[in-house]
Amino acid sequence: MTQGRPVPSRNAAGPKRLRAADMLRPTFKRFFWHTYDHLGTLIGANLLWLVTCLGVVTAPAATAGLFYLARRIAAEEDAHISDFWVGFRRDFVPSLKLGAFTLAVAALFWFNADFYGRLRGGLAFGGTALATLLVWSGAFLVLMHAHLHPLLAGGERGLARLLKKSALLVLDNTGFTVGITLQAFVLTVICLVTGVGLLLILASLHATLLATGHRELLKKYFPEPPDAVQPDETRTLRDLWRPWDSQKPE
Repeated sequence: MTQGRPVPSRNAAGPKRLRAADMLRPTFKRFFWHTYDHLGTLIGANLLWLVTCLGVVTAPAATAGLFYLARRIAAEEDAHISDFWVGFRRDFVPSLKLGAFTLAVAALFWFNADFYGRLRGGLAFGGTALATLLVWSGAFLVLMHAHLHPLLAGGERGLARLLKKSALLVLDNTGFTVGITLQAFVLTVICLVTGVGLLLILASLHATLLATGHRELLKKYFPEPPDAVQPDETRTLRDLWRPWDSQKPE
C-alpha cells in the first residue's frame, strides 16, 4: 500500500473477499512466533527506543526506527538492532511531522470536546452533540495509528498521503483495524500487570504486531507471486518447550 491505488486481489472466481477474522488469526500467530524468534532483538530495540524517546523531539523518529525494524521482522528478512538506526535516520523528518500533527489534533479534540461538553442551558444539546462527534473523531484517529507507522516504514513519506491512506484503510477494513487495536490493548494490559514488560518490550510488541498485521492486510490488495508467498506458520505451543521438534517453515 506504499504506491499507487489499492487493487483488490482477483482470481478465477473473482475478487477475493477476506473477513477480519481471516486476517486477524494468522496475524496474531505470526506475530507470536516473530516475537519468539527475535525476542532478544526486540528487547534491545525497546530499551533503545526508551532512551531515544527521552529527547522528546527524537521520540517520533525512535518510533519510526522501531517500526522499520519490525517491518523487516514481519517480512522474515534479516533483522538486526542496527536497522533501528536506519529507520531512525531515514524517517526522522516525516515522523516528526506526523508526531506533531497527531499531538496537535489530539489536543484540539480534547480541549474542544471538554468545552462543548460543559455547555448548559439552551446550548446543552448542541454542545453534547459536538462533544460526541469530537470523541468519535478522536477514536477514528486512534484507529488510524494501526496503519500510519506501518505505511511510513513501508516507504510512504508525504503527511497528506499517510493520513489519506490510513483513513481509507480504516474505512475499508474497520473490523480488522478494531480487532488489531484491541489486540494491542490486551498486550498493553498484560505488560502493565507484569510491570517489567512495560519497560522491556511493550513498544516492540506493538510495532511487531502492527507491522505483521499490515503485511497480512496488504495481501488483500496486492497478492504476492507464488514464489514470494510466506509459508504458513505451522508451529504450535508445543514448540515452546520442545524447540528441537520445531515445525518452523523453511
